[in-house]
Amino acid sequence: MRARDRFFGIGEADTSVPVFDGPLKPDNRLEAADVFLAAEGLDDLCVDSAGHLFVSAGEVVLAVDASGETKSLVRLPETIQALAAYQDGLVAATRGSLQFVGGQLDGRVVPLADSAAARCVNALCESPRGTLLISDGSADVDHAGWSRDLLNRGRTGRLLEYLPDTGEFRVLSSEMAYCYGVCAHEGGILASESWQHRVVVVRDGKSVAGCGEIPGYPSRIVPAGSGGYWLTVFAPRSQLLEFVLREDGFRQEMMATVEQRYWVAPALSSGQDFLEPLQQGGVRQMGILKPWAPPRSYGLVIRLDQDLSPRYSVHSRVGGRRHGITAVAEFNGALLALSKGSGSVVRIPLSDIEK
Repeated sequence: MRARDRFFGIGEADTSVPVFDGPLKPDNRLEAADVFLAAEGLDDLCVDSAGHLFVSAGEVVLAVDASGETKSLVRLPETIQALAAYQDGLVAATRGSLQFVGGQLDGRVVPLADSAAARCVNALCESPRGTLLISDGSADVDHAGWSRDLLNRGRTGRLLEYLPDTGEFRVLSSEMAYCYGVCAHEGGILASESWQHRVVVVRDGKSVAGCGEIPGYPSRIVPAGSGGYWLTVFAPRSQLLEFVLREDGFRQEMMATVEQRYWVAPALSSGQDFLEPLQQGGVRQMGILKPWAPPRSYGLVIRLDQDLSPRYSVHSRVGGRRHGITAVAEFNGALLALSKGSGSVVRIPLSDIEK
């Protein structure tokens, strides 16, 4: 980092964070939404071509009906890190493999360590060509170690493609700052690059401008029924964290000497432990936590148009419970948002939010 940047607080030394304003103006719609489903270990969800809803909860894939009643579809040997509809069935990613359930590839198991050398698969999507698009967050940490990758300023994420006919994997993009979300797009492939706070369009191995300057860390992205996309943001940015990311000595000592849950880092939920690091103004005064206090965790879903410009958003603000939104889908006339931080899926009728 150049001395001039450090002196003036610009360039790489800039610790400013975009504000929630315009299409990202805070509201309370995620927090006020009805709970559709609650379960331990929720992480991902998807809707297949027949309109059936499936949710991952730990090692189990749950089939869910319109009333929120669940039944176990399949139990896998490891925790499920990503789930998607694929070729009239499902595909689930664990730390060690891709597992195909139902459809044309029912029962196929593809080892990831041997074939793709991937250990942090976190999102899946079927491409228009019938291949499987895969986001691999990091070569250095597993799915649960994302905060370590952030504090290490990791850039080892990749966008992969699995060709079912040959069993091969292709690398479509590499050296990404934690790839966490993938979606087919008419101009290429959409991928969320979390630590760069943006969604990019990957075309011919190159990333071109998409949606940037997001005030949080984007994750999974899915098409919206009326055109455009739904983007989840699983954790917020803050000036304190932006400062810490530029202080190498402090970060290294903190990670070496402090328990991980108490690091100065974003979280999927917060407010339950008084030992959590203070987030500047995020301190209760007379028992009240102000909704504009700097957040350590947050709930946010952004509605993007076809050109990847934000149209509007739904929030669970500081002090709320529906934080750590990692997946979203349209189902039975409503938007379902999976809050990993609270272990619940909430439901908002599309008629209440579509503009």
